[in-house]
Amino acid sequence: MGKSIILFAGVVGILSVFLFGRPSNYDPIEYSLPPPPELKGELAANTHLRGAKLLLKGQILGPESLLVEGSDTIYTGTWDAKVVKIVDGAIQKSVQLPPNGRGKRPAKCATFDTEHLCGRPLGIRRLDARQLVVADSYFGLFTVDFDNDKEPTKQIFSPDSKPGGQKPMFINDLDVMDDGTTLFFSDSSNKFDRAHFLHGFLENRPTGRLLQLDLNTGVAEVVLSELHFANGVQIHPDKASVLVAECSMARIQRYYFAGPKKGQHEVFIDNLPGFPDNIRLTNDGTSFLVGLAGVRHADQLLPFVDMLGHYPAIRKFILQVVPERYLFPVMQLISKKYGFVLELGLDGKVLRTYQDPIGSVVSDISQAIDDASHLYLGSFHADFIAVIPKKGLQID
Repeated sequence: MGKSIILFAGVVGILSVFLFGRPSNYDPIEYSLPPPPELKGELAANTHLRGAKLLLKGQILGPESLLVEGSDTIYTGTWDAKVVKIVDGAIQKSVQLPPNGRGKRPAKCATFDTEHLCGRPLGIRRLDARQLVVADSYFGLFTVDFDNDKEPTKQIFSPDSKPGGQKPMFINDLDVMDDGTTLFFSDSSNKFDRAHFLHGFLENRPTGRLLQLDLNTGVAEVVLSELHFANGVQIHPDKASVLVAECSMARIQRYYFAGPKKGQHEVFIDNLPGFPDNIRLTNDGTSFLVGLAGVRHADQLLPFVDMLGHYPAIRKFILQVVPERYLFPVMQLISKKYGFVLELGLDGKVLRTYQDPIGSVVSDISQAIDDASHLYLGSFHADFIAVIPKKGLQID
């Protein structure tokens, strides 16, 4: 037994020397998160999400961001590079964004190898009466008009323009000012693309940015930089500030683009019980819904992301040992399934939560959005949209 342990340690040691002696594109930094919060008070565990109905189960791939309109229409982008319109629970129409604004895509999308060639639509919003605006993680920002069969899509921002001297590698979410002239969007990383999102998450370098696009001129500028995995974007109802999720640091930042604090930023809420993805204003405009793509709390046996903050060498070892295409599946195997949505007041305080503590129905929630009667949940890897009646959920 003792010899086996010595032999194993020797093999690990030799492997470590070999791996760390090779050139590596991975350079994790040390980081520190506050002690994970306890699930008590407003954060106390509940099972509100277990009553969800699974819409389009097995018919849709990775509905990461959702736009809900009226009582019967949902728009979303999917892993197979489509933007789809769903009416009365059925896919009515779909369009594909042209790769890089032009050209042809591979015959098969929704794979690790072809995602960067096909594109991956993520954040989606209403731009005007006719058009949606969609963030493609690889190819920029596009308008989508489902009623225009001749030219349903148009590129309005290309990452090749390199705002701030850096090409956005991972365009993620967006929001549009009411006047339709200004748009804010996030770039999660200037190093790793969407297919390698966990590599950027584990490296955790502050290479994320919040950008502002002038829709009249097409010019984008960086308004906030050095963000750790910039993610969800939501303009505050004060019309003077915008929220951006700093996913890998379990917090949300607030940037002021107008008013007496113009140009300043501050932490809107810190030490969340998970990693914030998209942020959306509730239907009545009185609070925010935040989907958590993963959880962290005091009762966790292994708060993986928290524990590894002080050990960049271990994270580098993981990134070098696990083949790129298998990193996400491996992390899924060791992560506990948990569905978690936060509802925050306009001041950033937690009002209530909606949970599925064992992920029996829904987990890894990318976005929550509501209408007058239902709550809708999207996930970047689910094959359905979860729908829950609001009655009894206490959503304001």
